[in-house]
Amino acid sequence: MLATGTVLAWAFGLQDRAAIAASMQSFGFNPPTVHIDSLIQGIPHALPYLASAVPLGLANYIFDLENIESANAAGDEYKTRQVMLANGISSIIGCFCGNPYPVTVYVGHAGWKSLGAGIGYTVATGLSMFLISLFGIGAFLLAVIPVAAIVPILVYIGIVTANQVVRGTPKLEVPVIFTCMFPWIANWALTLTNNVLSAAGTTGAQVGAAVMANKGVYYNGLVHLGNGAPISSMVWGCIAIFAITDRPLRGAVAGAAGAILSVFGIIHSPTVDFALEPSMQFVYSYLMVAAIFVGKHDGQKRAARQTATNRRKSLTVPSEKRRKP
Repeated sequence: MLATGTVLAWAFGLQDRAAIAASMQSFGFNPPTVHIDSLIQGIPHALPYLASAVPLGLANYIFDLENIESANAAGDEYKTRQVMLANGISSIIGCFCGNPYPVTVYVGHAGWKSLGAGIGYTVATGLSMFLISLFGIGAFLLAVIPVAAIVPILVYIGIVTANQVVRGTPKLEVPVIFTCMFPWIANWALTLTNNVLSAAGTTGAQVGAAVMANKGVYYNGLVHLGNGAPISSMVWGCIAIFAITDRPLRGAVAGAAGAILSVFGIIHSPTVDFALEPSMQFVYSYLMVAAIFVGKHDGQKRAARQTATNRRKSLTVPSEKRRKP
């Protein structure tokens, strides 16, 4: 598939030979080196960005758990602690070597497995990425292989993964999958909208939410629903599953967690801050959800006590009926 797409791209003139010549300038030997001094010197400059880095770290943590669960559903069980430790240690080593990007478990285990990939594929992929970075071959490969040739593989992986999720989930719990998708859809739409506005040399604040709403683009809704999607989708999923499986106390905890995350701007907010006015509507909403769950739990307890009382009464014979004639 990759070879076919590459051949077609070159056959129809979609690739530029000049890009290959330009990419060769990045060739060279680039061994990893330790940058402890740079790391320490950069800490003061990084502190203002911790507000966005912490949610990103939480999202990365959730991605790892999701990918581990996907592999388990595909029949390959991995110990969560070992995977998470390997992921964290690798990120730390990369950080000391000047890599600003966290390492994460790659997605699509079921899809790669369906293509016949095994541990050899993982080793080969890691070794290939190491060599590409070591010798600066990345730009050259992008000049030779069009991105459009890679997309079908990713689409296939996405289809296989989605099929696995639906088939591996109990039928009663399938609605939770689609509930979790709404923040992600908003996140995708928000990213697309911001990219279009950026290409036009403007921003959503400059255009105005009211102007975009008149054209059917509800920008404020996308901002609040799309920001923090990795975490908010988990909160929504917990609320939905606890509602479906009738676990009101756990649902109340999930609602309270959503309120706490919202009050600090970790979800439903473009910036992390405490008790921002736009975020408070979500805080109140999550608290209302938690209150509904608590009310349901209290109602169930009352009903159970009443049922027990009625049962005891039905088993108790009146004294008049116990007297002999």
